[in-house]
Amino acid sequence: MLEIRMIDKEDLGSVSGFISQMNISEESHIGYCGKDKNEIAKYMVNDISDVKYTDSFVVAYEGNKLVGVLGFDADLDDNSAEIWGPFILREKWNIVYEMWKKMAEMLPKKIDSLEMFPNVKNTRVCQLSSSLSFKKYSDETILIFQGTNSHELKSTSVEELSPEYFVDMVQLHDEAFPNTYYNGQQIIKRLDDHKKVFIITNEGQLCGYIYVEAEPEFGEASIEFFAVEKSERGNGIGAQLLTGALKWLFTFEGMDSITLCVNSANVNAINLYKKVGFEHLHDLYTFTKNIGQK
Repeated sequence: MLEIRMIDKEDLGSVSGFISQMNISEESHIGYCGKDKNEIAKYMVNDISDVKYTDSFVVAYEGNKLVGVLGFDADLDDNSAEIWGPFILREKWNIVYEMWKKMAEMLPKKIDSLEMFPNVKNTRVCQLSSSLSFKKYSDETILIFQGTNSHELKSTSVEELSPEYFVDMVQLHDEAFPNTYYNGQQIIKRLDDHKKVFIITNEGQLCGYIYVEAEPEFGEASIEFFAVEKSERGNGIGAQLLTGALKWLFTFEGMDSITLCVNSANVNAINLYKKVGFEHLHDLYTFTKNIGQK
């Protein structure tokens, strides 16, 4: 007998394992949900914070067997939510609309926009987004740098962001990425031993920056944002920033790989990443939907 209900804490282990198994396959892959069971569980508990995962996820069980998971990660400051899934066994896909309805009832009234980030080969979620009146916002490419190639990185000189460059870094970031998930001030607030901004300067002027996050516990890291001042483009600043950030990230023991996401139309950036040593991993779509005030 099928049961669709809100998640509870006792479900966390089975849910994180289920998402991990589903997200390994490109046919059910969602871009921001991870592939490591323990990392997924840690994220759900610690980082899905504006609305706790126990109030933002639904599960579907057939008897004692977990057959579906669907949830959202809300950003109440931005009035938006990222959709996790749907992760549903292929043979049970017909329950997707029932699960969606249950999850939608849990969305806070403040939420006025939704985002889905499926792999292009995840045709079921791509078709679902269309049937739910989502619009395709962009095509994205995921690239990966394998730790086994880190010895090939050249020496370069970058410096860690200091307070005297906060204003310039925020301005450059917000101009380069005006509608993204972290603005410049949010990045500065996130900085710690595992989250760093590196910069290159010239005679007291900021030339460019790069923001990276390390997850040494799981042997992973990501390059979140980087930008170069227009006047400095073509001078190799981007390659220096990338190389310097990679060299720092690989100082963590057990760092296996580093990923980044770039708009598929940004051919120059993709070529730069590949020149430094990144390889193609996934292609994804970003779908968005304005749901207005309820």
